[in-house]
Amino acid sequence: PPSRPQLVQRKIMADQGDTEAKGAVAEGSDAMPRPPPVNTSLQAQRSSHQESPRSPLPAHVKQAVDVAKVQPLSNPYPQNFERPVYTNGDRFFLCLVGLPGRGKTFISYRVSHWLEYFHDIPTKVINLGNARRKLVGKQSNSFFDHTNESAKKMLDKARMICLDDIKKFLLEDEEGKHVGRVAIYDAANITVENRKQVVEAMKGVLPMAHIIFVEVIQTDIEKIKSHIRNVKIHVGMPDFKTASDKDKGEENPAREGAVQEYMQRIEQYKKTYVPLGGDKNLSFIKIIDDGRQVTVNRIKGFLPGRIVNYLTSIHTQPRPIYLSRHGESQYNVLRKVGGNSPLSPLGEKYAVALAEWVKINVLDPKEPLSKKPQHARLYTSSLRRTIDTVRHFDHTIQKDGWVTMRRREWRALDEIFAGVFDGMTYDQIKQKAPMQFQARLKNKLEYRYPVDSQSINIITHLSSFITVIQQSLSSTSVKIMRSVHHHLPHHHCHHYHGHASPNIIITIIVIIIIIIIIIIIIIIIIISIIIIIIII
Repeated sequence: PPSRPQLVQRKIMADQGDTEAKGAVAEGSDAMPRPPPVNTSLQAQRSSHQESPRSPLPAHVKQAVDVAKVQPLSNPYPQNFERPVYTNGDRFFLCLVGLPGRGKTFISYRVSHWLEYFHDIPTKVINLGNARRKLVGKQSNSFFDHTNESAKKMLDKARMICLDDIKKFLLEDEEGKHVGRVAIYDAANITVENRKQVVEAMKGVLPMAHIIFVEVIQTDIEKIKSHIRNVKIHVGMPDFKTASDKDKGEENPAREGAVQEYMQRIEQYKKTYVPLGGDKNLSFIKIIDDGRQVTVNRIKGFLPGRIVNYLTSIHTQPRPIYLSRHGESQYNVLRKVGGNSPLSPLGEKYAVALAEWVKINVLDPKEPLSKKPQHARLYTSSLRRTIDTVRHFDHTIQKDGWVTMRRREWRALDEIFAGVFDGMTYDQIKQKAPMQFQARLKNKLEYRYPVDSQSINIITHLSSFITVIQQSLSSTSVKIMRSVHHHLPHHHCHHYHGHASPNIIITIIVIIIIIIIIIIIIIIIIISIIIIIIII
């Protein structure tokens, strides 16, 4: 078969019962390719093994089939390709817990952006500090003293404002679509009473399993100060706006004074801080020291599981992230779509220049690498043009064994697969499939190149659904398509890509050994009987 699909004219059956094409698609329509001819005898043989026997069609179905035979080939009920809905219409509430300066606000907005951008889930962050500042403005550390009764009343009022906003957001129904959504409450919630208040406020709004507390704990004092200095003050937290507006230098007295003031505020919070864990009925995630240790309690469902996975990877430590396009490829020169071509001469020059830039700006050769290890990482797609772009990078082995810039491939970084248009120029696509060409121009974000679905894609998509079934404690019914049915049973039936299960192999070996032992015992008994008879 050819290395890539070729664009050919599709033929349409025009006569009733005719199995051969009678007319070609008019020039300028979106002609789609057919697969290579298949050996019909082999196809029938495969069908006999793979497809289950079909019962006779009911009368009403047979009538519909007969009607369809006289209709021109069409698709009145097309299947739309849409982004998956990860919430299934459910609402979730993430309630942050922890002392100030641990990165709760940073984590809240990171999770919010991740849910909205990568999962298309409406998300809102409600910050208690903002509500408090609207009520009483900027306050000194004495305001946060737990013995300050007037301050406690104002904080309770601010909490109720936040919880009312959360309920309003969770109960919104976007044009009757029952769209799922996630609310994130960015506050300390350090006492048992604070957390009970949250649970009481959500009664009738969410089930308990959808209220998830996220506690952030940091035990490294230097990391806490670094976070306060780089995020709270440098970025410009409203309570320390004057310090952030001044000189950004590390030794700036105004900044260091703000750090000390914030540390004093933390001490006020510590007096009433009660970590999560006492109430085992709560659903919670506890993150200690940037994911060094993670405790999970009563977390069920696909989306909460994904959130746990994301939270284990997030941290508040600043570090640079460099992004680069690959060097010009040979297909770039020819204006071809997709493919897996090597670099052009200009692309090779870029690769050499990029390696030199990385050596100077990333690896910092001012100090020998052996004295100052740079645990720099490098990720590429699996395509040749990105791999060739980084082939000149330095891969010095550090004293601790770290391989500098060791390349790791991720297929998730690959270019969009162009399907049947792979290896064609845009002019060719415009000429042979103008409707597809225009559809892509109108909506590049959601446009999907025509491509036959592959079993490997189905397996990849099923990996997420498997976790949902795994968590179910009761019998589960799944209504699926035939192509999915081929793959879904393999996980729960322990089929290892066509090989026998290791448990079955062990059982067979044990049975064989037992049979051999029995045969030996029988032979010994027979020989003993013969010897006794001879002696007698």
